[in-house]
Amino acid sequence: MKKKELEPIAKQECAALKAIFMERRKALGLTQEKAAEALGMNQGSFSHYLNGRNSINTPFAVQVAHLLQVPVESFSPRIAKLIDMMTKAVSGEGLAEKHKGEREGSNVAPVPQPWRAPRKYPLISWIAAGERAESPDNFVPGDAEDYLASTENAGDKGYWLSVRGPSMTSASNPSFPEGTKILVRPEGFDLISGKFYIARHVDGEKTFKRLFIDSGISYLTPLNQTFKTVEVDGDWEIIGRVIDAKIPGL
Repeated sequence: MKKKELEPIAKQECAALKAIFMERRKALGLTQEKAAEALGMNQGSFSHYLNGRNSINTPFAVQVAHLLQVPVESFSPRIAKLIDMMTKAVSGEGLAEKHKGEREGSNVAPVPQPWRAPRKYPLISWIAAGERAESPDNFVPGDAEDYLASTENAGDKGYWLSVRGPSMTSASNPSFPEGTKILVRPEGFDLISGKFYIARHVDGEKTFKRLFIDSGISYLTPLNQTFKTVEVDGDWEIIGRVIDAKIPGL
């Protein structure tokens, strides 16, 4: 069966990406084979994206933008807008404006939210996650790789982590590709079904997952369905809630 031809907008995105790749490849020391290997695919699959045989999806867009060191918007404003919506969905930004029309005519006025200036939090390693909240005196500011700003309130001991692996990458919203920076509030948070948390196992393993609570039982669920859901038993401890995210490539 002949493969369905891509929509015009999808073709334009592929052509734009190909032009960027051709322009950037020499400076970055890339060939199609090297780029494909870095993206975890074969050369044929990568070529299909460049030549308009495969439509560019969000996870691929984020990864290839990071590889080519360009913003997603440079080849797909459509996906860049989608990623922006995903980021705002995590922090709750924009919800007031979204529901403005629903409140028109109502005699109940929204309570204005106080403005907060951006605050910088350290980007730390997964090894240090948890220990920072429990033993802040042992955390040396120089241990941070970087400091990233957010208007979200992560508390005095808040920190950023960089997402590892593909377990939280999804073809639909929300999705947190590898390299996404997530802001963690390690104290003063509630456990809410459907929200995102950092959990620690007794063996020291730490993981970023979505929490679901069903009939009083909590589960750590990945967004990538090829990974397993884990029941939160006595071996697991929730050590922080994720309240903001920065998607790479924006």
